[in-house]
Amino acid sequence: MAIKTVLGDNLQTKSVLEGKTGEVRSAYLDPREDMQPGELLAAALGACMLTMVGFMASKRGENVTGTELHVTPGFDEKHSRVTSMALSFVFPASLTDEQKKFYARAAQSCPVHNSLREDITYTVEIK
Repeated sequence: MAIKTVLGDNLQTKSVLEGKTGEVRSAYLDPREDMQPGELLAAALGACMLTMVGFMASKRGENVTGTELHVTPGFDEKHSRVTSMALSFVFPASLTDEQKKFYARAAQSCPVHNSLREDITYTVEIK
């Protein structure tokens, strides 16, 4: 399905799946309430990774509801590309350390992660 993005005033955009009504907004200039495009990339990575965690948990018959992933993108000196992603997984306390490690590894097989440049560096923290 195609995504239509429209440029508005002050470098703001609105994106919507064609034929749908829910929108994702971005903004570049401050003050802003919306994410910048690089932050949206980090959000897409987080959503994809947690979807993979949930998918794997459902196959294993385990509950990972409430899992959080905090993604912090790092940019080059010109702010022209993402060079790093700091990932901090916060899993439910009911999971063992082995389960947490399994899901953190499984998350890195998601399509968004597999589509990003190979020279992006990742740091992973598991809680």
